Amino acid sequence: MIERRALKRIPINRAALLSFDEIRGTHPCVVRDISALGACISAPYYIFANEFVLSFDGHSGIFICRVVWRKQTLCGVSFLLRRRAPKLANDSSEPTNVVRLDRQIECRGRRR
Repeated sequence: MIERRALKRIPINRAALLSFDEIRGTHPCVVRDISALGACISAPYYIFANEFVLSFDGHSGIFICRVVWRKQTLCGVSFLLRRRAPKLANDSSEPTNVVRLDRQIECRGRRR
């Protein structure tokens, strides 16, 4: 069999959680192997969604995933990068905290 992956996957067999936009709550799975670009996921159910969030350790680290292949209850995913929309520099809708080495300053002028 010809290896088509860009990076070698590392077997980890670690429990994780999946979150889907259409379904409330989190759902258990096992990450069988992982690389910087993707992973192989095993679940006790067929994963119908094309994109979902994979999390380890109670959502401390999350990966946004896109399904690349499926075979029964296994699926291969690639990790997506999602960038947040940049805020304007003069957007004052919320107080912004600026941290200095000697003290904390709130930008609306309340504390200095």
